[in-house]
Amino acid sequence: MDLETVNANASRVPFFRFLNFEVQSLDSLHAEAEMTFEERHIGNPVMDHYHGGIIASFMEATAAIAVHPDFSEAPAKPINLTVDYLRPGVKGPLFARANVTRKGKRIASVSVITWQTDRDKPVAEGLYHFLLV
Repeated sequence: MDLETVNANASRVPFFRFLNFEVQSLDSLHAEAEMTFEERHIGNPVMDHYHGGIIASFMEATAAIAVHPDFSEAPAKPINLTVDYLRPGVKGPLFARANVTRKGKRIASVSVITWQTDRDKPVAEGLYHFLLV
């Protein structure tokens, strides 16, 4: 599946449009995306930091696309997630890489990492599980 089609499908999901991200690369087990910073993403207005829920949602969206990039009808359904916040997400772009660690007939597990300027200094990392219907 080409990136143009994946991004077109993502833009049809209202919350994905709210997040304002774009898939940068995709293969059968990985997806990478970039989210542009918007004022509506702020969780701490004094310091202009991302809201933790926005970070987790961006990670979930990237993971869902990695699991099921052709979600023309419905994206994969999240059933469980764990997010570890490692440092604040400051004003600026946020990047995510999702790696499908296991994909069976009914369940998929995906690890996700987010960063800003240095991939070796992650903002958050998480583990997501999806129900494949």
